[in-house]
Amino acid sequence: MFNYEVRNKLENIIQGAVIQEQPDSCTAIKNQLCSGYPTSTTVKRDFESKRLIKEEQVWFLQKLADKENLWIPNLPVNWTYLTHGGEAKIYLHPDQLSVVKLNAAVYYVTWVMN
Repeated sequence: MFNYEVRNKLENIIQGAVIQEQPDSCTAIKNQLCSGYPTSTTVKRDFESKRLIKEEQVWFLQKLADKENLWIPNLPVNWTYLTHGGEAKIYLHPDQLSVVKLNAAVYYVTWVMN
């Protein structure tokens, strides 16, 4: 399904590792978030107080998406809806090699998800 390089990259992103010398936008944005905001894999009692950090990250991500022209205003009509979960909807590209995951991150304290 995935070659070794793609699998390794996905594992690094999921684990929150800062990945050096990767030119793609996804890795660069993830590295910036990980460098600026601490992560935690446990549920915190102070979830509400961390909401301010998440709001700050939303502002950061919106400005970065504007600057780098990363917004996807609408999914193309020919993308196939696959499934959804508690916070995400997933669509398959017609080439059947890539997906778009629309994620609201409602289950996470911050946008840096580990």
